Amino acid sequence: MYCPTRQKYKTSDRFGNLMELYEKNYMQLRLLIPGLKNGPLSPGISEVPGCLPVHLNITEQSRYTSTLHLTYRFTEGSNNRDRLEPDFSIRVYHDARTAEVVSGLLHGEQHVQRTTRNLENSWRLNRFLFKWLSYLLRRGHRFELSSEGTAWTEGQSAGPATVVTIEK
Repeated sequence: MYCPTRQKYKTSDRFGNLMELYEKNYMQLRLLIPGLKNGPLSPGISEVPGCLPVHLNITEQSRYTSTLHLTYRFTEGSNNRDRLEPDFSIRVYHDARTAEVVSGLLHGEQHVQRTTRNLENSWRLNRFLFKWLSYLLRRGHRFELSSEGTAWTEGQSAGPATVVTIEK
C-alpha cells in the first residue's frame, strides 16, 4: 500500500552549521580588530597598498556585545555621493564568542535586514562576511588600538596595513 508522507526539512543541521559560521566570523573579526573586546573604540580606516581602504565604525559597545559597521566606501561621480558596498552591520557577542550579520548590502542587491526566521538570508549574508573577512586578513588589513585604548594607531601593525584615525 502506498502512503505518501510529507517530508520535513531538516533545519537543525543548517542551524548548527550557521552557528559554527558565526563562531568563525567572530574569530576572524578578532584577528582583524584585536582590541574589539577590550574597550571603547573609535572609527577607523585600514589601508593596504593596492587595496581599497576598509572603513570601520563602532555603533554600540558594551561588556558583552558590540555592534559595528564594516564597509568599503566608493565616491560616485561629480556629486561626491558615497556608495557603501559591501555594507555590513555586525553584532558581536563577546561572551558567546560569535558574530552575526544584522543587516547587509551586497553588490547590486537591496539592503537585506536579517530576520530571525529566515535562515536563507542569514546563510547568504554570513557566508559572504566569512569570505570577505578571509580576504581582508589575507591582504593584510588590521585595526590596532593605541595604548590609551580609545583611538586607532597609525602604522604600528604587524602587517603591511596603515591604520589612520578618523575625527568626528
